[in-house]
Amino acid sequence: MNFDEKVDRSNYPTLKLSKVFLSDHFGNADAFPMSVADMDFKAPPSVIEALQKRAAHGIYGYEYKPETYFAALTAWYQNRYGWEIDKQQIETCPSILNAISILINQHSDEGDGVILQSPVFFEFRMVIKSNVRRLVKNPLKLIDGRYQIDFDDLAAKAAQPENKILILCNPHNPIGRVWTKAELGEVAAICEHHGVFVIADEVHSDFVFPPHRYTPYLTISQDATQRTAACISPAKTFNIAGMVDAMAIIPNETHRRRFHEFAHRYQINKVNVFASVAAEAAYTNRADWLDALLVYLQGNVELVRNFLRENRIGVSLVEPDGTFLAWLDFRELGFDAKELERFLALEAKLALSQGYWYGREGAGFARMTIGYTRATVHMALEKLASAVQKISAT
Repeated sequence: MNFDEKVDRSNYPTLKLSKVFLSDHFGNADAFPMSVADMDFKAPPSVIEALQKRAAHGIYGYEYKPETYFAALTAWYQNRYGWEIDKQQIETCPSILNAISILINQHSDEGDGVILQSPVFFEFRMVIKSNVRRLVKNPLKLIDGRYQIDFDDLAAKAAQPENKILILCNPHNPIGRVWTKAELGEVAAICEHHGVFVIADEVHSDFVFPPHRYTPYLTISQDATQRTAACISPAKTFNIAGMVDAMAIIPNETHRRRFHEFAHRYQINKVNVFASVAAEAAYTNRADWLDALLVYLQGNVELVRNFLRENRIGVSLVEPDGTFLAWLDFRELGFDAKELERFLALEAKLALSQGYWYGREGAGFARMTIGYTRATVHMALEKLASAVQKISAT
C-alpha cells in the first residue's frame, strides 16, 4: 500500500481534470484541481483483482446481487461499528443523491421545508430545490474553532409543521465533524418529538480519526429507526465512486415498501455487475488497506495544520474529526466571497470548493480535498503561501 505513488489520470475523462470543468467552475483551466471529493489513490488491490477477473469472464449480462455481497456489507458494519444491518432493510439505488431525492418526495410535499445544517454539501440544496421543496437552515455554530449544532434553533425549526425532513450529514461534509453519540441523540430526540423524518447521509462514515468514533444514526434509538433512512456506499471509502452504487437502509416496513415500489416502477434498481464485484471485494478484504489509508490521511492533515501554523499566511485549518477534506478559514485575509474565489483560482491557481457554495455561512472558507500524495498536498500549500505573500508585498 504505497499512498505516495503518483498516478497519472490524464489519459481518462477525469472530471476534476477537465479543462471545461475547471474553466466553467473556476475561471481558470490551469488551476490545480482539489475541489472534487474523490482521491488520487488506487483502489485496494483486491478490488482491482476482482474486477480484472470479472472482466476476463467476457459475459456481462443481467445479474442479481448475490448473498455474498450482502454478507460482506453487513459484516463490515458489524465488525467495525457494531451496527447490525438487517439485509431485508437494504434498498439499492444508483447514488446517495438519487436515494435522497426519492426520500424527499416520499416524506414531504411540494412547498414543505427540508432542514439543512449549513455549511453543508451544496448538492443537498440543489436536490431540495429541484424537487420544489423549501430550504430551511439550521446553521452550525463555529465556537472556538469547532462547529456545533444549534439545538435550540433545530428544535424551533422542527416544531414548524411544514418542515418535514432533516438531511443529516454524518460525518459532516465539508467541515469534517464526526457527530458524537450524545449529539446524535439530541438530534433524534428533537426530530422524534416533532415528527421530522431524518435522511442520514453517512457516505464518509469510514473516514474517522481516533479518538473520534462514527456512530450510525440508526443505532441511536429504536424510535429513531421508524422515521429515518440512512444512506451508505463504499464509493468514497475505496475510491470507486465512478462505478459503484449506494444503499438506503430503511427499517420501517411501510417506508421501505414505498421506496422499493418507486425503484421498481422507474427501473432504477438494476444491477451493475462491476459495481457488485467491486463492493463485495472491498468489504470482504480491505480493512487493512483502509486502516493504512486513515493513517496516511492523518499525516496529510498534520501537514496542512503545521504548514499553516509555521508559515503564518493568515489561513487556518478547522480541525477535522475525519473525512479526506480540509475546511480552510481564509477570513483573516479580508476577502469577500467573490474576491477569495478569484484569488484562489487566478493567483494561487488552485481549484478549491468555495465556502459560500455550502451556504452563506461558508463565506470566507474553502474546502480542499487532501486525498492526494503528501508531496501533492505540500505543493498546493506552497502555491497558496506564494500567492498570499505576493499580495502581502503589494
